[in-house]
Parts: sequence; structure tokens; C-alpha cells
Amino acid sequence: MTTDSKLEFDMDKLNACMHCGFCLSVCPTYRVTGSEAESPRGRLYLMRGFSQGKLDTTEQLTKHLDPCLACHACETACPSGVEYGHLLLETREKLAQQNNSLGRFVRRFAFNYILPNKALLHVMASAIRLYQAMGIDRLIQKSGLLAPWPSLVAMVDLLPKLSKEKRLYTGMSFGNQSGKRVALLNGCVMDAFQTSVHWATARVLAANGYYVTIPPQGCCGALAHHAGETDITRKLAKQNILWIREQNPDYIVVNSAGCGSTLKEYDQLLKDDIVYADKAKWFSNKIVDVMELLAEKPLAKFSRTLDATVTYHAACHLHHVQGVKTQTQSLLEQVPGLKLVPLTEYDICCGSAGIYNIQHPELADEILDVKMKHIKEAYEASGAEAVVTGNPGCMMQIAKGMRGNGLPMRVAHPVEYLAQAYEQN
Repeated sequence: MTTDSKLEFDMDKLNACMHCGFCLSVCPTYRVTGSEAESPRGRLYLMRGFSQGKLDTTEQLTKHLDPCLACHACETACPSGVEYGHLLLETREKLAQQNNSLGRFVRRFAFNYILPNKALLHVMASAIRLYQAMGIDRLIQKSGLLAPWPSLVAMVDLLPKLSKEKRLYTGMSFGNQSGKRVALLNGCVMDAFQTSVHWATARVLAANGYYVTIPPQGCCGALAHHAGETDITRKLAKQNILWIREQNPDYIVVNSAGCGSTLKEYDQLLKDDIVYADKAKWFSNKIVDVMELLAEKPLAKFSRTLDATVTYHAACHLHHVQGVKTQTQSLLEQVPGLKLVPLTEYDICCGSAGIYNIQHPELADEILDVKMKHIKEAYEASGAEAVVTGNPGCMMQIAKGMRGNGLPMRVAHPVEYLAQAYEQN
């Protein structure tokens, strides 16, 4: 077979890599495999080799690009400013366009018709609550019926324990109308599975003087974007931009790191669209993570003193992509009575990465094992009751690791501890 002429690369960006190896120590896949081809510089070398005709098929390239978590830790470590993340996602988009497999069809169906359908997601959440309440989940796990389908096993293992909490509906508002106006994005999966985080976010923002509203909105397209299905992300982006521009908020707040990183990239995704380029730039400039916004000024006085010890895992798409690196810790340190203890390699990926832990469950588990080793050390040293992290995927992945290791800890979003401290005694 010959090299596919349709697959082109930005050689200037590729050649920026000096192969110094600084990225190796922070790359999760290289750390567990020891394979150069599973490192950032190795993957860049393969892209360059493909462009030069040294690889015959796209399958040879895909084999090593697919296992990348796109955690961007290599960019933080890189002294040359290599734009690895953009190169990876651009290449995934080109490779996806040449993929006619059943797996891609199923993914595109989910990205197009399931994740944007909030009503369907809430029906699914209700079914999962019933499934858990009846103990069917435990029976299935013990039976091993799903063993022939590793991805299904991974999905079942990752499901959080769902509580029956009222969701935040479009049109709801919180706080004083004279405050800065915040449009709170509640997303797709989080809207169905982790509603408590949205309630906590709204309450904390209102306590700090913001006027919070829930605007019409849909899925942000982050999972599609990370999978290379960028046409779907652009379609979803246009709808969100139109809905939220009508609200004209001062800030558009998100509490999911993976979603936030994609929402901030709407301007890049639509830069060549004559109709939406300026609108997308307006939108991206208003996107801010809740921790990022709250850290702009000292927090309002708390109502309670907490008696809790926690440790912090930095979500990759918050720490490495959005550059929100110290804000969460500084906010938690302001909470009376809350003790924040260090976590070794707190900024190394946990193995979640969108749907990575479903597509590559074995490799994701190996990466999670490293994270759990450090979490266990933090627990044994301090008795920490929880790991706090700002991304729903990380929350589910780490909770799975805690169950597997028998750790008596929980996982929470940091805004939930802030909300606890604002509750009236």
C-alpha cells in the first residue's frame, strides 16, 4: 500500500520538536509501556515519517496515536513550545475521515444523537438509578457475563452511584440580579449524572455576588472533538453560541475541565467560518472555569467551619490545557477548617480522558494504578476523606480506583466543599 496523499501535516510544527525527551517523564502511556512509539516525541516522529512516505498505511499511524490520552502534560514540560495537542487532534480528525468502521459509526451516532439529547440522558439516568437500587449492577459484575466485552465492563465499572436530585432547568436563576451575570453551563453527562456539582456551583457563585442563570444549551462537543469528529463539535458549537449570545452574560461558567477546554477553543474551530468566526471569538473569551472565576478575588465570608482533610488531583484539561494551575488550591485553603494535603504527581493523568477508559480499558487501568498508589499514600499519611478534582471523567475514574482498592474515601468536585462551607449551621 502507498502513503495516503490526503493526510498532510504542518511540517513547521512537527519540526519544532527537538527530541530532547523532557516529555517522557510526564507522558502516562510512555511511563507504563516504556515504548518510544507511545511517547509524544515518538508520535511526532511517526507523523513526520508518514508524511515522508516511511509508513505505508494510516493503520500504522493510528495504532500509536489512538492510545494517546491527549492530556497535554508534554506541552507543559516542553521547552520548545511544541503544539502537540493541536497536532494530535488535527491528525485524529484527518484519520477519522478515512475510517469507515462500525466502531466509528457507533461513536458518531452517540455524539450526534445521544449526548445532545438531554431528555434521553435523563431517562437513561433514571434507568441506571433503578438498576443500582435493585442491585442488578452487583449481580452482573459478580456473574462475569460481560467479560467478553471489555468496553462494556469498563462502562459498568465507571458508573457513579446516582442520587435522585432535582436537576437545574433552563430559566432558573440564583443570587442578586445586580451582580455580574453568569450563564452556567450544565453540559450533557454531568446534567444527568452529577447534578450536585451544578447546584454547588450555582450556590457558591451566588454567595460571592454573581447572578447565575441557566441558559438554553446543549452538549459542548468535547468528546467528539477529542475523538477527531470535529464536524460534530462545530455543529454543536454553533447552536450553543446562538443560544447563549441571546443571554449576553458577563461570564459563561463551566465546571467540567474537559468541556471547558473545548469551549475555549470554539474560536479556533470556527475561525474560518465567515458567519460564526466573530461570534465564536466572543463566546470563547467569556468562557471561564468556576475555580478560575472565583479565584479572581477573595472569597466571601463562609458560614461554617469544616472538619475535613482532602487531597487534590489536577484534571489535565484544567491544569495543562487551560492553565488553571494554582487557583483551586488557593480557594480550598481559604475554607475554615479544611486541610489540603499534597498528592504526589497530582498533575499526572488518571487514565480517564473522555472515553479513553472505555476504548482502552487495560491501558487506562495501568495508568490508574499509578494514580491510586499515590492516593493510597496520601490517605495513609493523612487520613484524607476525599480526592477533589474538577472534571467528571476524573471523578468517575478515581472513584472506580477507590472501589477496586478498598479505600474508604470519596471523590468530590472542589466547588462542593466550598458550598458546604456556605451552608447555614
